[in-house]
Amino acid sequence: MRQSLVTTAAVAVVFFASGAWTPHQGWFAAGLSAVQLVPLLWSRRAPVAVLVLVTLATAGHLLLDQPRNTMYVPVLLALYSTPQRWLAAAAALAVGAAVFPAKGPLDGTVLALTICAVAWLLGAERRRALADRAERAARRLHDTLAQTTAVMLVQAETLRAVGDLTDADRERLDTLLAAGRGALTLVRRTLDDLHEDAERAPDLAEVLARLRTAGLVLDRDPVLPALPRPVRELAERFVAETAVNALRHNGSGVRLRLGVDAGEGVTITARNPLRGTAEPGSGHGLAGLAEQAAAAGGAVTHGPQNGEWVVRLVLPNR
Repeated sequence: MRQSLVTTAAVAVVFFASGAWTPHQGWFAAGLSAVQLVPLLWSRRAPVAVLVLVTLATAGHLLLDQPRNTMYVPVLLALYSTPQRWLAAAAALAVGAAVFPAKGPLDGTVLALTICAVAWLLGAERRRALADRAERAARRLHDTLAQTTAVMLVQAETLRAVGDLTDADRERLDTLLAAGRGALTLVRRTLDDLHEDAERAPDLAEVLARLRTAGLVLDRDPVLPALPRPVRELAERFVAETAVNALRHNGSGVRLRLGVDAGEGVTITARNPLRGTAEPGSGHGLAGLAEQAAAAGGAVTHGPQNGEWVVRLVLPNR
């Protein structure tokens, strides 16, 4: 709220200092000026309502008196905060139409439309940058905390099942397991808020070494061909994610087979035996990988085949 207050105050100073409102315009124009400026305090919380109010007041003010270009500065700030493209276009057209009678097509309408478009595009770029930052943070969260917590849980469950423990030790271990599952749930809820995806792939060798320590049986690390950086990062994230999922859903001792087929495209297949009738879900990690693969022109598929859980990534080799 403090930032909105400072921004609104700055716009108000420019607005009144430029003569967008003067006492000779009367109280009605003063009221329109207030409706142009005051709602800007809530532009972050209710951008749609603010843009509608500010645009209507601005159009009325422009038609009421000899307009100045600074009269639609409040609309620019409201446009900057509004994600809806169609609403932004309608607001820009309304301002352009209102300024046309006094200033004509070039100095009036075209100028107003251009400035409004620039204001909205700057806001759109800022929103995109913030979304990318959130996605990168969420991917790091998934590739580090979620995977590490899953390994800890597998180790603790194995110890509880096979360890020579007293009742007090088992109670402490149950408390640890409950805390770990709670932490994993919080991570997943955070991923719901932030989306999944992150800046770069995890250190694959480190991830696989840690999973082997937790009980994953992997004959050898997969040998990935020389790939362009974005494709290679996606391939490494796929291997790490399928390895974590195999251990998480099947427990210590699960054997994971990884196959890599490289030609015009790259196909990576992960297979592990299904235990019982339960089938692993796709989860946040595979869902995020599927989105990335689709964006790169590839695909992720998964499902049971002949008693195994099979996950396959297909990517173009470019």
